Amino acid sequence: MPSILDNATRIKTFRELKATLRSRRDRLLVGIDIAKAQHVAQIRLAHIGILDAKVTIPNTRAGFEAFWARLVAHQAATGAPEIVCAVEPTGTYHQALATFLEGQGATVVFVNNHVAQLNRRTLDGTWGKSDPKDAHNLCDLLEQGKVLFYSLPDEPLADLRRLVRLLRRARAELSACKARFTTTLRPQFGPVGDGLAAALIARLPAPLQAFARRAAGRPGGPPPTSAPALPPALAYECLDLAARVTAVQARIAGIEAELTRLAEQLPAYALLRTIPGVGPTVGSILVAEIGDIAWYTKFSQLRKLAGLDIVSVQTGQWRGSGRISKAGRALLRWALYQAAIGATKNPGWRARREALIAKRQGDRHAFFKANVELGAKLLRLVWGVWRSGRPYEPGLALAAPRAPGRTSPAAARPRPRPRAPARPSRPVRLTLIDAGGRARVALRDATAPPPARRRA
Repeated sequence: MPSILDNATRIKTFRELKATLRSRRDRLLVGIDIAKAQHVAQIRLAHIGILDAKVTIPNTRAGFEAFWARLVAHQAATGAPEIVCAVEPTGTYHQALATFLEGQGATVVFVNNHVAQLNRRTLDGTWGKSDPKDAHNLCDLLEQGKVLFYSLPDEPLADLRRLVRLLRRARAELSACKARFTTTLRPQFGPVGDGLAAALIARLPAPLQAFARRAAGRPGGPPPTSAPALPPALAYECLDLAARVTAVQARIAGIEAELTRLAEQLPAYALLRTIPGVGPTVGSILVAEIGDIAWYTKFSQLRKLAGLDIVSVQTGQWRGSGRISKAGRALLRWALYQAAIGATKNPGWRARREALIAKRQGDRHAFFKANVELGAKLLRLVWGVWRSGRPYEPGLALAAPRAPGRTSPAAARPRPRPRAPARPSRPVRLTLIDAGGRARVALRDATAPPPARRRA
């Protein structure tokens, strides 16, 4: 049985595959709709015809082997040199089947969920959805070449990604605790427009006191000088929420410590830590979300992965303002934003952010947009540092942004306009009318000066 290839070989194979999916007709294409109990697949010969419209795959080892035997039989009957399987990621239910198919020698690719949803309605013009239709939809997207690379990272990187997902869920729980205090408990302490009394804040459990001080800093009336004792049920609810906050914060600290330990095993982590604003947690997230820099051939691919590519809407004579697409990985974009905020603790980066804010005079979101632009700049540094294998050098990255309308002396110098090559002269036919009204035809060289006019 063939073993799973390394990622460098797999990404090279994927690039060659995607370049020829719309033209080659000798591949066996398989679209697999993923489910919990059993999967549904469609098998077709690329751009020729459907071989099996509906194949049920039990989510067991025996079901996988029977399905592979069926694929091998179709491959022998058609003479197809390779088998390409497309799956739409559904939780983690696809991993077992995808790993099995890769181990057998097939090529497994991803189809974006949003692209699959939009393309499904173009099949028959209806909003109907079924497992066979989804499998047919995946085969159709395979023939169009609208597929993504399915990464199978090595063990340290796989563990890092698993912990990053766990950290994201833990931080979401902490945010839910903060929202519960702000929207449920805080209004029971008194009018939200007024501040909280210092005596009331002191009675709260320690984890909630930070939330209360943050809420007390909002504009409103003066805080009361005294506060009554909390009702027993409300006091117990505060204790319950404080216990949850303490547990979640302990989980986050443990996950971040384990993240750092695993990330230190990867060479790229030490390089990224030299970039301003990239701490242990942010550096671990960057390594986990990007994966391997060799998977990308140009910086624009990495920028799209972070959702920081600029898009705009244009129709006719009207063109909207450009903005980031936000279509990539949100966690990677969040890490870059946090790195931008941390980098501005350095005077040079802070001056750069002030210049970006000054460029957006009158924009109430100027601070946020400046941080996003700094995050995109840091992503460029991540690309350069990781690709070159050299640590960050401050002198090469802190050039002040050029003011709008100003150009360098070299760019402002007028350039000579290139001359067009001389065309061969062609005779021009002229019709001349003499004094008697008779017409005469004459041929004249187009490059010759016109004849002088006679005076009366």
